[in-house]
Amino acid sequence: MSAHGTAHWRGRAAAAALASAVLVLGAVRWASARADRLLAQRTAATAAAYLALVAPPSRGGADYDLPRLLIEARALDGLPDFTGRLEVYHGTAPLVQATARPLAPGRFEQLRRQAVARREGAATLAPLFDRDGWEVVGAVAARPGGGGWLSWPTLLAALLSLGAGAAALAAWGGRRSWRAIGWYSAAATLFGVAAYGDLRSTARDATDRWLGDGRLLIQEAVARLPATRTSLATLAAIARGAELAVGGDSAGGEAWRQTVAGAPRAVVAVRLGPGRWAELRAPPGEAATAGWLAVTLGLALFGPLAVALAAWAEREAARPQRLRETVAAWGFLTPSALHLAVFSVAPVLFALYLSLHRWSLADPAEPFVGLANFAAMVRDPLVWISLRNTALYVLYVPVSMTLALGVALALDRRSWGARAIQAMFFLPYVASGVAIALVWQWMYHPDGGLLNRLLSAAHLRPVDWLGNPRTALVAVMIVSVWVQLGYQMTVFLAGLQGVPQAYLDAARVDGASVWQRFWRITFPLLKPVTLFVLVTGIIGSFQVFTYSYVLTDGGPLHATDVMAYRIYQTAWELLQLGYASALSLLLFVVLFGVTRAHFTLVGKQVEYA
Repeated sequence: MSAHGTAHWRGRAAAAALASAVLVLGAVRWASARADRLLAQRTAATAAAYLALVAPPSRGGADYDLPRLLIEARALDGLPDFTGRLEVYHGTAPLVQATARPLAPGRFEQLRRQAVARREGAATLAPLFDRDGWEVVGAVAARPGGGGWLSWPTLLAALLSLGAGAAALAAWGGRRSWRAIGWYSAAATLFGVAAYGDLRSTARDATDRWLGDGRLLIQEAVARLPATRTSLATLAAIARGAELAVGGDSAGGEAWRQTVAGAPRAVVAVRLGPGRWAELRAPPGEAATAGWLAVTLGLALFGPLAVALAAWAEREAARPQRLRETVAAWGFLTPSALHLAVFSVAPVLFALYLSLHRWSLADPAEPFVGLANFAAMVRDPLVWISLRNTALYVLYVPVSMTLALGVALALDRRSWGARAIQAMFFLPYVASGVAIALVWQWMYHPDGGLLNRLLSAAHLRPVDWLGNPRTALVAVMIVSVWVQLGYQMTVFLAGLQGVPQAYLDAARVDGASVWQRFWRITFPLLKPVTLFVLVTGIIGSFQVFTYSYVLTDGGPLHATDVMAYRIYQTAWELLQLGYASALSLLLFVVLFGVTRAHFTLVGKQVEYA
């Protein structure tokens, strides 16, 4: 390629590498600013609740005594170790800084109507209610701290990543080009992890600062109003969103982390009086930053990926026909690839994330538990029972395949009657699964069911098909055979029509019997179709849910409790989505193994035309 073309691709790669670093830093900056804004919102609400508690009311009304509110507001602003930057308004008039701009009347009216915290420029406004808690009479504005958001390890990692990117560009087109891109990828990964560490540290610091401010205000309220020390509910209202519980000791003013009722909490000790301590607990802010790791890593690795793609594109550009064909092929594949990524890959990754957390709809806490869900899955006897039932249920597949192949051989005709019978066999497959299950539930009824009536007519004892643990799974398998028979028959019919008639005629001339023609010619040529029906049948049997749910609800005595039903019950009846995700990953691994075995068998033993 010409020097101009090389410079063109190298310039694009350099721009992508620089953009990657800028995007990572921008993401960290945005997330850090968001954490600061959340801290300002919490600080404003905490200060408003504190003032509502300690500021005395005016005579004959629920509004505050304005001189005392002015004194309390300025005392709050000068409280030692209080990190909030506040302005208190009574109506629209500022109280802390008398020369500050008043609150816009429109903003105040909007705050009175909606009574929720809102942004006001760089600050956050929280409503200040009267002593009765009914009417908004003022506001508390808090400004973000604007502290540092990038640590020296992250800066060092950013410089290392940019240096590795420059080295990869310098080695462009040489023998060590791909090795340099590999080193660039490693440096970019380190940069993404370090950036996430800064982001997590910022969220942790914001939680600690808010708890520290809440601790100071609660202790100040107890000192000002000693009667409140016995009313935890009144004091807890100061730090809304946190829990105030009796306990703890003189652990100092620093916050720490501990697990409370199985959920992580950020905790700070609060002194309520001589020898009386409480703990102020809140969900740690860093617990909500797990998803940012994927963001920072993805943005950091965008640079190495762009450099690698540019190097490949430069190499392929020397062969324009092949490059055009490749680009056109990916253009056609892009919609399907996006659909697969959004509706298949993303749910699998989200299930993996859920499986590492104790995620429950009944509990808002979502603590990281690592491999605890998988360990519980190994110890759960119901999981092994459902696996056993699923493995036994799979045995219906060879039975239905044998029957379907026999029916296909019998109906391999082009007559009108054969086609009508084929359609009749295929109808159950396209019918509603719930409707089919309800019909068979009536047929299996122990008293008036059709099957037991036939047994009674033959002078045989009736069978409790769905109520007996020994027959319940067999009954569900019979329904599946009846439903799948038509589909498998149709696939086999398509395969039979692909068998060359000349082979069969030659075998007939040589004196081969019907069985010999089938076993020596037809069946070997049907091997790709047979493997397809077998593998798809096994995959479908591992995913069975409707028949087990409608016919038996997993019973009796867990006799029909298959994997899909166990996942459903764990997720939507027990509300344990993290544990259910671990079970779904187990099912995914099993199905992946079956699919892999299918491709191995097809690749080694089957040759498609």
